[in-house]
Amino acid sequence: MNNTNTLKNFLLVFLILFFSAACSSDDAIMKGSGLTEAEETFIQASEKMKEKDYEVATELFERVKTTDTSNRFSTLAQVRLADILFEQGLYDDASFKYEDFLSLHPYNKYAPYAQYQLAMSFYKQVSSADVSYSLALRALNEFRLLQQNYPRNPYMDVTETRIKKCLSILAEYELYVGKFYFKKGSYVSASNRFNDLLERYPDSKKEAEAYYYLGRSYRKMGEKDKALSSLNTLIEKFPSTELAKEAEEIITSLNNSE
Repeated sequence: MNNTNTLKNFLLVFLILFFSAACSSDDAIMKGSGLTEAEETFIQASEKMKEKDYEVATELFERVKTTDTSNRFSTLAQVRLADILFEQGLYDDASFKYEDFLSLHPYNKYAPYAQYQLAMSFYKQVSSADVSYSLALRALNEFRLLQQNYPRNPYMDVTETRIKKCLSILAEYELYVGKFYFKKGSYVSASNRFNDLLERYPDSKKEAEAYYYLGRSYRKMGEKDKALSSLNTLIEKFPSTELAKEAEEIITSLNNSE
């Protein structure tokens, strides 16, 4: 009797182990031939993002971020959540996400990309100089941080191009404000702006115009020597421009007024 019970118990344990193994095998197959749940969810989220189904993609990346205990996919999921906002043109919201990621993972392998995207979040909003000064300045600072903190980043060439455009916007803004003061008759404030442009943004496309208005500002202020110096520099550096011809006329007028 005891032997019969022992045999039954043995068979029962064997069947339980057999079906447990079979179920585990089936689960692995259902989850993509051994893929973890986090990895499978991440793949699904990436596909939804490609399809521009941003709502579902966001939900899935959020799930990965909160459930992936291995951290193999949760860090990249944070970046992708920022990317979703970036792709929709929600640049302010995206910038906050990239900043959060960088504050938590400054040495992560995705950090250079996040820093580049953070800079691009501001760069994408840059338009005309009169409304984009602060955005161009922030983009410039973030691009420079990218170069400083991640010197081996793969975005160096394109970053240099972006930096040049930011500098051009900033120089244009200084000229815009300087000319505004000049037209108001605030010649000291105007000259300060033109000097700032020439010092901070050398070789900009606005350099000739800055020298021209700087010379005219000094003339209005009664600073003849400074006016002549500015206008002569304009002629020396940009001899074939229309502004150089106008500068020559002003110089002649100044010399004849002695």
